[in-house]
Amino acid sequence: MISACGDTGPVYVYNEVFEKRVIRELAERLPHLAEPLLALNARVVDLLPLARAHYYHPGQLGSWCIKDVLPALCPDLRYDDLDGVQDGAMAMVRFLEALDTTTSDARKAQIERELEEYCKLDTYAMVRMWAIFSGEELTA
Repeated sequence: MISACGDTGPVYVYNEVFEKRVIRELAERLPHLAEPLLALNARVVDLLPLARAHYYHPGQLGSWCIKDVLPALCPDLRYDDLDGVQDGAMAMVRFLEALDTTTSDARKAQIERELEEYCKLDTYAMVRMWAIFSGEELTA
């Protein structure tokens, strides 16, 4: 994560309270990486307040959860279209399952694929939301 985010520029998130807490917890558990992890927190830009201030779609049904806002903004992106992991709680459960010594290698590989797809959508969601809110056109 540290190398993927580089040393400069914004780190876009949706709900910085949660994301910064998780990064702080990682820094506590991995003291040798604390400095670069906490440096990420200093660069966080939260898209949630921007969405709340400048966007609303009836499809959100009053919710500001990313799982409801994303398909309203980008109908082609939906967490419930994913096979397997579809939300953060499910991701945590699957991760713990993968760590269990009784979980087969095949199941661990399946969980890894599911988590990668979930994280890929989460990351791409931030890119698409930033593009929409900033008026930028994305090119493939």
